[in-house]
Amino acid sequence: MRFISRSGGILILRKRADAGHPNAMAMLGMVLAGQGKKAEAQQWYRKAADAGDASSMFNLGVELAEQGKEAEAEQWYRKAADKGHAKAMSNLGILLDEQGKKAEAEQWYRKAADKGRVTAMGSLGVLLATQRKNAEAEQWLRKAADTGQVNAMFNLGIVLAKQRNKAEAEQWYRKAARKGHAKAMSNLATLLDEQGKKAEAERWYRKAADAGRTSAMFNLGVLLREQGKDAEAGQWFRKAADAKPDR
Repeated sequence: MRFISRSGGILILRKRADAGHPNAMAMLGMVLAGQGKKAEAQQWYRKAADAGDASSMFNLGVELAEQGKEAEAEQWYRKAADKGHAKAMSNLGILLDEQGKKAEAEQWYRKAADKGRVTAMGSLGVLLATQRKNAEAEQWLRKAADTGQVNAMFNLGIVLAKQRNKAEAEQWYRKAARKGHAKAMSNLATLLDEQGKKAEAERWYRKAADAGRTSAMFNLGVLLREQGKDAEAGQWFRKAADAKPDR
């Protein structure tokens, strides 16, 4: 059996790409991007995208967005989305959402979510929650959370807490917190603190504070001061004061 080396495989790919094969152009772009050769990768993505390859349109959009060229990224996301590319639909939704174009963002999130994109389900849930459409927001966030999407678990916890379903909110915060989600750790600690479960609240405040959550540092300081541990409380207050605000 004859084996082709990695370099030999890339050489064959280049020959096919130079001959105008869209799939080869697209694959070469991905190989070059993986090697950190972003400028050359982008050239091949453009060639494949101009030849009608939807995945290259999407990848080109990603590269342009990372470079801060949102306007051109949006154009390529739209072209790929119009061809039914679910990831492009989702990313287009995110881009529009960040621009404050909520209505159109929602449309693209829905299209991507209907195609099974878990990130779009979560994003749609968050957008609906900001519009106070909590019932539908909960439905989409549950779908995303049930797949193991950590941000969706956290955001589902927020929606449930707002609906005063503290018990289930706690469950979802726990699931996200155990997966290392710092915001979920902090929210779980606050929930436990409100319930009078001070020891467990302290443990989660510490975890969140160690993960960089400024609000957790401050709340840990408050909890420690309530316990008469003024020296350590002061340390956490100072850390919170020196830290950047939570985002």
